[in-house]
Amino acid sequence: MKQIYLALACVGILSLAGCANQPKPAAPGAVVNPIAGGAEAAWAERQRVFAQMQQWQLKGRVGLQLREQSWSFGLDWVQRGNRQYEMQIKNPLTGGLMATVMETGAQVTLKASDGKTYQDTDAERLLAKQLKMNLPLRNLQYWARGVPSPTSPVDAVKLDAYGRPTRLQQAGWVIDYPSYEGNGAQALPSKVQLEKASERIKAKVVAKEWKTRF
Repeated sequence: MKQIYLALACVGILSLAGCANQPKPAAPGAVVNPIAGGAEAAWAERQRVFAQMQQWQLKGRVGLQLREQSWSFGLDWVQRGNRQYEMQIKNPLTGGLMATVMETGAQVTLKASDGKTYQDTDAERLLAKQLKMNLPLRNLQYWARGVPSPTSPVDAVKLDAYGRPTRLQQAGWVIDYPSYEGNGAQALPSKVQLEKASERIKAKVVAKEWKTRF
């Protein structure tokens, strides 16, 4: 049961990403060339392009702090559509599979390493039943990629010169993006930090590998 608890906590807060090599930051005082049309135009284009990204894979690791407890996990997240995905939650040391969460649109299934299976028609409700906690699973497939979820208004956003978010506030969460994989306007995050102060939840997602297909 402890493994199920940890796996669910990881799935809920993830979102998922890791250890990819990062570009060197600009030297103090250096001028970063903005995208043609300005950051706001690049931000709008980023959202348009990413809305078409139906299939992608994220491999990484997660550090989670839930009130006074903390854990770390490996994650292999394969997204096959807006409501079709598979998440493998892994032991961070051995790489062994701890749990698998699958959603096919109409059904969400959690398979634990002890062979037990849990099902529901809603991923967030399934998590709430196990942990007595509501977490924004439907938003994570967007936040992990550095774009807002279309399901709720954006409270605030800060952009860099390339039109990528450095901070996004939505649905009671604060999502920070300390780094990206490269300098492109449509680069994917290499590090994501999430916090919901009202529930004392923090998470750090580090991406080791991104794969995308449009």
